[in-house]
Amino acid sequence: MKVLLALNFFIFAAIQFGLLLGILHYLRGGAKSRPNPYWISALITNVIGLVSFAIGILYTEDIQYPPEVFTFANTLFYIGALCQGLFFHSLNHAVSLRLKWLLGLSAIVYAVIFEYLRQTSGFQDRTLFAVGTYAVILVWQIRQSGLINKTLGLQQLRYFQYAAIGEAIFLVPRLLVLVTSENPIRGMEQLPQLLIIFTFAQILMNTLSFIAIWGYWSERLALDNRQTETQNELFKKLLEERETLIASLLKANKSSTTGALSASIAHEINQPLGAIQINSEFLQKKVQEEVVDRELINRLADDIAKDNMRAARIIRTLKAIFSEKYDAIPDQVSVAEVLDSVLLLSKSDLQQKQIQVEIEMTNELSLPMSFGEAQQLFLNLLNNSVQALEKTSQTNKTIRILGKQSAEYITVRIEDNGPGVLPEQQKSLFDLFSGSKREGMGLGLWLCNYIITRHGGRIRYDPQHHDGAAFEILFSSS
Repeated sequence: MKVLLALNFFIFAAIQFGLLLGILHYLRGGAKSRPNPYWISALITNVIGLVSFAIGILYTEDIQYPPEVFTFANTLFYIGALCQGLFFHSLNHAVSLRLKWLLGLSAIVYAVIFEYLRQTSGFQDRTLFAVGTYAVILVWQIRQSGLINKTLGLQQLRYFQYAAIGEAIFLVPRLLVLVTSENPIRGMEQLPQLLIIFTFAQILMNTLSFIAIWGYWSERLALDNRQTETQNELFKKLLEERETLIASLLKANKSSTTGALSASIAHEINQPLGAIQINSEFLQKKVQEEVVDRELINRLADDIAKDNMRAARIIRTLKAIFSEKYDAIPDQVSVAEVLDSVLLLSKSDLQQKQIQVEIEMTNELSLPMSFGEAQQLFLNLLNNSVQALEKTSQTNKTIRILGKQSAEYITVRIEDNGPGVLPEQQKSLFDLFSGSKREGMGLGLWLCNYIITRHGGRIRYDPQHHDGAAFEILFSSS
């Protein structure tokens, strides 16, 4: 009889242990949904409790005074039931530390009372106490699962409710058998058959409740997999939309760049073409005179040729700057050599407007860009200062170009003593086509910034320079 009873408990323990192994398999597989720790704890304590109970049966001679392992096993059943209740409670609310302490204390009280009954009372009293407390926890489990399933509406949780209700139903006849039993039960052979049947039926319902929760977790896995597939499809669609958007932006940027190139060419060649037109008209006028001044005609022809070459050079430089194929490693260009060529091109304009240019710079100073880019850069900055000084009435019009190299930076600074830039215009100085009362400062400075930043440098306006405008070009020394 003892062996048969113990075998049944071992069988139920093996079934629940199989569920536990399945959980561990999914955990090793890295599933997105992790099983609730309270449910795993309930399953582990129940498996250990069933095994302990089966071992206790094998070593029991007098059922009125069983070994201490029964206290251990029944306490584990109680803790397992508490953990199942906490599982559903955690789905509705966060489990507070206070609740954990209260339930932990109740488990200790349960173990003390059961041990006292094991030593002082009979089988019926112990079983009545164990079944009564278990019934209270079952009611709590059923209530908590009902609350959460109102929100989720999952079939597996309904199965748990059915299994828990069935377990509670089988507790009632167990209690009735114990209460109506007239003689004290001392041996295994004296256990009523109905009591054994209802006990195993209750354990069966308990096992089915664990299977139902396993099914609930499987449903969650299936839902997560479907959500993952949906999210993957959504991400794929978003990536496709992103690629389409990037292609559209590239196309729009190419159009914008083409427009900027056209506007830049028009802006930059305006001066040499204007000079060509003036000199051409003046040349035509002089040629028609009776007395021809050949020296003046030669000088005008030379000026027209220089301006023509200057316009051609500007167009080539701008085309190179905006070309998509222009990604070769830049040269290290000498700032002094570039400034010499820029001042030569601007010499007549500077003399005409009576502007002095002062340069303080070491000969070995260089910038990481091509000669044409550097020439365009300094021409733009110099023209900005010239246009600003042209509008002032002061006699001492000066542009200062300062260059130095420290351990961290290569710095080139262009200053003028013109009217400066208004504070509200300073934030948008380098924006494309930004509105500014200083002629040419919208496109020219944007182009300067474009050239510098593409080679890893930066340009900034110095608001602390109060005697006009000051721009600084910065490149790393390393």
